[in-house]
Amino acid sequence: MTGLRRRRAEHGSAAVELPVAIGLLLVPVALLVISLPAWPERQTVARSAAAEASRTMALAGSWEQGAAQARAVVARAATNSGLDPADMSVALAGSLERGASVTATVRVAMPGLALPGLGPVAGWRWTASHTARVDDYRSLP
Repeated sequence: MTGLRRRRAEHGSAAVELPVAIGLLLVPVALLVISLPAWPERQTVARSAAAEASRTMALAGSWEQGAAQARAVVARAATNSGLDPADMSVALAGSLERGASVTATVRVAMPGLALPGLGPVAGWRWTASHTARVDDYRSLP
């Protein structure tokens, strides 16, 4: 009788283990794989926007004009890559004097986890910066 009871107790254990394994192993890994492509994509957009914003500033006639153009460049880069322009911000530093440098620092929101149907959950901000040298022989207005 004991052998018969033992067999009945072990019967059906695989039916419980399969859904548990799928829920605890497969679903989190699938969500991570869905989220991973967003990170390098946003990093690339931020690097490109920082480079373009610093070049725009280095060629500008005045700081105010260059700052407005640099903000527009960053917003356009965000829009062109399918991001909300509010997810990217730019900070500018430096001088427009001949031979000086201008640095553009772009911060982009990185989603911690991208859930289908719900959108990004949690996250952090990633920073990219680029420095452009103002031409030594440029003519100033």
